[in-house]
Amino acid sequence: MATQPSEEQGDSNHAEPAAGTCSSSNREKICLIDGVPNMLELKKGKEKHAKDLVLTLSPADIENASVSVGSVPSQSGGAPGISEEQVNEPYYRPLVRAAFKGDWEFATRFFEGDSASKKAKITNRSETLLHVAALSAQDQFLEKLVELFSLDPEALEMVDCDGRTALHNAVLCGSIRMVKALVRSNPKLTQLADNKGRAPLGISALEASRHKEIAWFLAKNTTDDGPSHPFSSSSAIDTIIDLTYNGHHDITLYLVRRYPHLLIAKRASLMESLLHALAMSQYHWPSGTKLSFLEALIYKCMPVDLSYKPTDKNSDPVLQILRRSLWNVAKIGVPIIKRVHEVKLRHMAALELTKQVCIAISYKNIIGITDFFDMKFLLYQATIRGVNEFIKCCIQFFPELIWSSPYGKRLIAHAVAFHQERILGLFLKVNSTNELSLLTMPTWQESSDMMWAAVQYTPMVNRLTNVAGAAFEMQREIQWYKAVEEWVISSVRTEIVDNKKLFWQIFVENRNELLKNGEKWAKDTSNSCMLVSTLIATVLFAAAFTIPGGNDNNTGVPLLLGQNSFMVFTISDALGLFSSVTAILLFLAILTSRFEAQDFLYSLPKKIIMGLSLLFLSLAFMLVAFAATLTIVLDERLEWALIPITLLASVPVALFVVLQLPLLYQMVKSTYGPSIFCPEGIWDGVNYTKQDQ
Repeated sequence: MATQPSEEQGDSNHAEPAAGTCSSSNREKICLIDGVPNMLELKKGKEKHAKDLVLTLSPADIENASVSVGSVPSQSGGAPGISEEQVNEPYYRPLVRAAFKGDWEFATRFFEGDSASKKAKITNRSETLLHVAALSAQDQFLEKLVELFSLDPEALEMVDCDGRTALHNAVLCGSIRMVKALVRSNPKLTQLADNKGRAPLGISALEASRHKEIAWFLAKNTTDDGPSHPFSSSSAIDTIIDLTYNGHHDITLYLVRRYPHLLIAKRASLMESLLHALAMSQYHWPSGTKLSFLEALIYKCMPVDLSYKPTDKNSDPVLQILRRSLWNVAKIGVPIIKRVHEVKLRHMAALELTKQVCIAISYKNIIGITDFFDMKFLLYQATIRGVNEFIKCCIQFFPELIWSSPYGKRLIAHAVAFHQERILGLFLKVNSTNELSLLTMPTWQESSDMMWAAVQYTPMVNRLTNVAGAAFEMQREIQWYKAVEEWVISSVRTEIVDNKKLFWQIFVENRNELLKNGEKWAKDTSNSCMLVSTLIATVLFAAAFTIPGGNDNNTGVPLLLGQNSFMVFTISDALGLFSSVTAILLFLAILTSRFEAQDFLYSLPKKIIMGLSLLFLSLAFMLVAFAATLTIVLDERLEWALIPITLLASVPVALFVVLQLPLLYQMVKSTYGPSIFCPEGIWDGVNYTKQDQ
């Protein structure tokens, strides 16, 4: 008769069987000796030994002892499913623990006692040992387990209660090593979908977006074969859109070239398409990416080939391959080159995808084209995000889209309302050329709406603008207002609105806080730079009266007047002194300025630029004078020390250039560069047609 467990033994749900104890389930005696389970076959004469080791439990205790082992929850939502099949958790718990720890030796001993456990459901979620090993990211453990199934690859197709194979779990954990091991053993795994109809590639596109290597591997090893048909099912477009949102445009381009029908497919629920995802992803375009000076230089020089074929028919293919190989080696050794390459690859692939979608849409009639773009207001979404490359490409294919009026307003009005100068520059270029008939001048109401939009201030719109500080942000705001003011109807500019105020007065009132911040930034910068300029001027002034080598006692003429190094010292000291004194005067003029709104347009920026430039020159001249003095002193004693000392003296100049030159460049570009509305022709470049397909 079964004995009841004592209170000292505790709840069988939470207490592990100790070494040398056993549990019974379904009339089978299961013994745990030193943590290793063994089946005690009572019919083989081991009854006496079993009586000392077996702890029989009641049916209720056995039912309570069945505890599920959780797995990684799906990020796509929904509670994890629980299998109706109950598993004797105390028996399989050591095996589950071994899988999580990667203890293959223990698992091997377990298999010797119970060979069926290799394919058994060991958790209440119907997970096998393969599932648990994949979830715990134990690469070596899983690879050895896969080798055991080399003669039975169908065992790798076992699914849990969510219909997921071990490959699904390996994708979730982001282990390319496990993914390759499973696919090599059974290529059919890439075609198996879970209960939600998602193949491993779909899981990778949605829930493991950071592991691009896995997505690439699965994209190349997944076909449209059964049983799930990943690229002809209703969930195929979900994979394409998820890859696009995650920025893997090169993978998306590879897939749509194999399966062109996905170019214009739409999600059944949200009616989203590939083109909609491209319009929404502003940070995947050049207009939405901010690069440093060095990154921008690498970006221009780096080659990116989406077709992986020689692009220039006149050049030697061998040289092109060699050039690409050198860049690939540089990507491995230099992280910044690898990062910039990924950025440029994403940009070029996004543009190529847009072209391919437009080519596919061009076979529709005019009503079908309009409906496709109006379904999600694609051009409006790109306009408010400033994706001028997307707008330009779409209008090149379909010029009639320039007349679009989402939400009752033209695209140009939305561009002004959302402070997107690049988009407005496209339409201004159209309006100033012979395509005038495509875009008429704004009406009185549109002009009024644009002026109201121009006087509003939203700090977040300047996130990607390369401005040096609050003063230059105020300058940019004024440039924006002046550009809009010049384009609207002249009678609207001087209109008295809102409590008898002009638009300019409302513009200044809305930016009072920015005006104060700009004044504080300019004063703080001027004070700091003036202090440095004063120190340099003091040093150079004192050096002019302590000439190296001394003077003649009778005539006062310097003794080293004829040496070249002395002339270098004299000239650099004088130029440095004049530069530093002039910089002091410029910074003093900034401190005594009125700081009116109009001053931030030209007056203050010019003074700041000139002051910083002269400060840099004075620092450089001071170090040249220092190096010339050392040359005079050490000329006949330590000649070997001249070169290292000169190199060390150039370090501060180089450091100043690295730290301050980009800032100075942005100031000069903002003040003396092209207008904030730099016109960019929509029709510049190739006008793509169906023949480009």
